[in-house]
Amino acid sequence: MPAALNGNPTGDPSALSPSPSPPPAPPVAQTPGKRARHLQQVFSKAVQATLDRCSYSNFASCFPTPAQYVPEALDALHRDFTSKIASAASSNFDHILASRNVVYSLNSLDTLVDDAKKRKQRAEADANGAPVEPPTPPHTLPAQTLILAHLQPFLAAQTTSLTTQLATMQQDNKALLSDVLAQRAELEALTSGLERIVADLQGTVDMLSAEEVQNLTTEVLEIDSELSR
Repeated sequence: MPAALNGNPTGDPSALSPSPSPPPAPPVAQTPGKRARHLQQVFSKAVQATLDRCSYSNFASCFPTPAQYVPEALDALHRDFTSKIASAASSNFDHILASRNVVYSLNSLDTLVDDAKKRKQRAEADANGAPVEPPTPPHTLPAQTLILAHLQPFLAAQTTSLTTQLATMQQDNKALLSDVLAQRAELEALTSGLERIVADLQGTVDMLSAEEVQNLTTEVLEIDSELSR
């Protein structure tokens, strides 16, 4: 039963949101557990009981002539026959267990039962001797509550993932903003330097009279003319 169902006996979907998400279930081992081993023991006993019914005396009664004249050969045939039946039954049983994933399913059932027992023990311990209120049967809850209970682990995982992505994006944005501010400050410094240079040039031009500028222009033209010859 989902953990959200125990914390919401009224069936109100809005009461599910503040409930803490249950811890993830531990991985189910593929090694046969208690129920899987018991199933294998029951099968082995059933096969052995079937083979016991096919004893040599019963087998020989079906073949009276060979049993009378070649009992050794019939006994070898009986032993080979029962051995092949046991081997084929065991092989087919193992194939069914593997194809139907029986061991995993039974181990999952063992995990659910053990978890239910632990929950019951915790509830009894928390009650301190008072009557323990049984959880609400899932079939009595509204469909929306059941859907939210099953979706809660998925939504919690997605929320965690999106929160992590948002935090990473915010860090990247802070770094990008720092780079932009540094580049803007560098651009402002270059602009201020160019403005000072232009101001200095403008001051130099203002210090020169119009006649001096004309004479300087003439000298530059004469020098250029001599260099061009």
